[in-house]
Amino acid sequence: MTKLSILLSTLLVLLAGCNQGPSPEEIAKVAYEWEKANFNRNYDKEQELIYEKGSFEIHKTAKKKDSGLQYDDIRFEIYYSEESEQYYVFADFDNPNGDNAVEDNIVLRKKADEWKVDTSKSLDINREKIKQKFEQEACIHCE
Repeated sequence: MTKLSILLSTLLVLLAGCNQGPSPEEIAKVAYEWEKANFNRNYDKEQELIYEKGSFEIHKTAKKKDSGLQYDDIRFEIYYSEESEQYYVFADFDNPNGDNAVEDNIVLRKKADEWKVDTSKSLDINREKIKQKFEQEACIHCE
């Protein structure tokens, strides 16, 4: 019976270790989908991705377009706050609709087992403070 208890305990520890949250790539993909929807002016997709429906209405009446923005075009710096259980993503890329560089700050919060963009919290990010306060989880496309 003792061996069975040890085996079950070990199995539970292994299973708990496997369920540690999303990978940095999964977080970057959510941030990419947000950027793509934003630059494509895709209101319906934006509404699917935001934490609080109706909190981002900029493209409600805009005509959709294909910006051509690709995942590989974006540099993602990802930080995680255990205290607030949210991700901070710094997305930097060349504007596919213009000649300027884009430096977006995105806050992702979990809602019903999905990571969503909190548009209001995203406005309040100070990159330097985040970099000083939290350890970087990952930097994707940072070569």
